[in-house]
Amino acid sequence: MKHRLPIRLNLFFLLLLFYALFGHFLWLVLRLFAVVLLHELGHAVVAYRLGYRIESIELYPFGGVARITGKHVGWSPRDEVLISISGPLVNLVLALSTILVMILGKLSREMAEPFIEMNFTLLFFNLLPALPLDGGRIARAGLSLSRGYEAATEALTRMSLALSTLLIVFGGVALWLGYPEAGMLILGVFLLVSAISLRRQNRYDLLRFLDHKRRDSSDTKVLRTLIIDKNTEIGKVASQFVPEAYHVIYLKDKHELTNDGISTGPLIEEKEVLAAIFDGGMWMEPIHRLLQSHHHM
Repeated sequence: MKHRLPIRLNLFFLLLLFYALFGHFLWLVLRLFAVVLLHELGHAVVAYRLGYRIESIELYPFGGVARITGKHVGWSPRDEVLISISGPLVNLVLALSTILVMILGKLSREMAEPFIEMNFTLLFFNLLPALPLDGGRIARAGLSLSRGYEAATEALTRMSLALSTLLIVFGGVALWLGYPEAGMLILGVFLLVSAISLRRQNRYDLLRFLDHKRRDSSDTKVLRTLIIDKNTEIGKVASQFVPEAYHVIYLKDKHELTNDGISTGPLIEEKEVLAAIFDGGMWMEPIHRLLQSHHHM
C-alpha cells in the first residue's frame, strides 16, 4: 500500500498485554498479536484491491477493525462478504500451512500446536454471526438483500446481545469453577459493548445508507417493488430499502383496488422518498402525503 497505515491496540488488547506481563506468558500474547495483525492485513489487502482506502487497523484480542473508507463502504454486500471472509481465510491458511510444515518434520509439535490452535480459535470466533465480527458482517450483507439494511443490522445486533450474554455467563461460571476461561469473558464483554454501541447508532447508519443511495445510483442492479399501507411513515418505508436495488412503492388503499389489494393509482419512486426525507424532513409523515405533494391525487 502506498499510504501510511497506523496500527492501534484496543484497550482490551492492552489489558491482555498487561495481564501477560504478570502471568509470564508474554510470548504467547506476542504470537497472538502477530496472528491478529495478519488477520486484519488480510481484510486490508482485499479492501485495497477492491478500491477502498484503509485509514487504520485497531487490534482486539480476538480480531480487529480495519477502518475502511470509500464510496461503497458497507453498502455493497458483495464487497462486504469478500472483505469480511478474507481475515478468517488468512487464519485458515496459516493453520493448514503450519500443519503441513509439522507433518514434514520441519517444526516440532510443541511449537506448532499452540499456533494452530490459536488460528483455529480466531477463525471460529470471528465467524460467529454477531456484529462487529466477520461472521456478523457476512450475515448482515446477505440479510440486507431481503430485509433491508436497518432490519438486518437490528437482527444481527440482537444476535450479538444474545451471544455476548451467553459468553459472559459461561466465562464467569468457568472462572468461578476454577477454569481459566478469561478469553471467553473478554470476548463476551467486547461483543456486549459493541452491540450496545451499534444499537445506538443504527438510525445514523441507516441515514448514511439512504444518503448513499440518494447520491450514487451506480451500484443499482435490480428493480424492487414494495407494497405498503398508505399510512405507513415515510421513514419506515425507507428503512425497508435494500442495497443495490431501486425501489418503487405500491400503496394499499380501500379505493380503486386490484384483486391483489394494490392501488391502481400512481406509483411512488425511491427518489421521491429520499427527497422527502433529506429535502423535506418528512420522516414521520405518512407515505400517501407524497402523492398529494406531487399532485398525483
